[in-house]
Amino acid sequence: MVNWYLPASAIKTLTVGVSRAEVVDFRVTPAAEVGEIVGPTSNPTAIGIRNVGSLAGSIPLRIRDLDGGTIWTGSITLAVNEFGWVYPALNYPMPSHDLRLRAEAYHNSIVDSFIDKTVTLITQVITAITLTLQPSSVEPGGRYLYQGKLTRVDTGAGLGGMAIIARRDGVDVGTDTTNSLGNYDIAVTAPSTTGSFSCQAVFPGVVPFAGSSASTTLGIGVTDLSWLWPVAGVLAVGAAVIVAVSVSK
Repeated sequence: MVNWYLPASAIKTLTVGVSRAEVVDFRVTPAAEVGEIVGPTSNPTAIGIRNVGSLAGSIPLRIRDLDGGTIWTGSITLAVNEFGWVYPALNYPMPSHDLRLRAEAYHNSIVDSFIDKTVTLITQVITAITLTLQPSSVEPGGRYLYQGKLTRVDTGAGLGGMAIIARRDGVDVGTDTTNSLGNYDIAVTAPSTTGSFSCQAVFPGVVPFAGSSASTTLGIGVTDLSWLWPVAGVLAVGAAVIVAVSVSK
């Protein structure tokens, strides 16, 4: 008996190649103050990637602090020659020096492409603001002014174009923008009640200028008693002062 074997074969495709990426773009905030979050969730960093390899697939990515270590890792899946964006939410606090970042695309231990960006440290400028009330005492419902000047402490120069808020007992009552010399002038109506009120001029701050404030007291009451006839026993109520007026017969 003769054994006959039918011929057979199997086919397996061997794929040679790799998905390899080029970092085309790397966008990150250009400057930040110490402790400020770089690449927050609300405004993430962006990396533009193109697959320049011979295979479609997942491309590993990372961002490194060149003065520290890896602060983000991720990936993107792209077809051959396809371009795409990745938006890493770094939530990385700004150090007390310029932050040097590198966005890398790599496979295995080989870095295929990278782009470096520097986030410049913003040095905060300390400010000072003055406040004078004109007049410092008014009748109920009268008009008075918040007046003063905003300057930078290091040079003493006035800061123009800055928003100033007038507050009375913690409530905003007016706003103004400083002129080229740093001066502001805010007209406000007094409340209808008598007494002493805490008034404040506030500069909220804007990068790189730190906020500042100044406070003083406003007196509200009857300031003109000329209308009172000198009648015996009349009591005039002023700013927390009772004035007794009498006439000798």
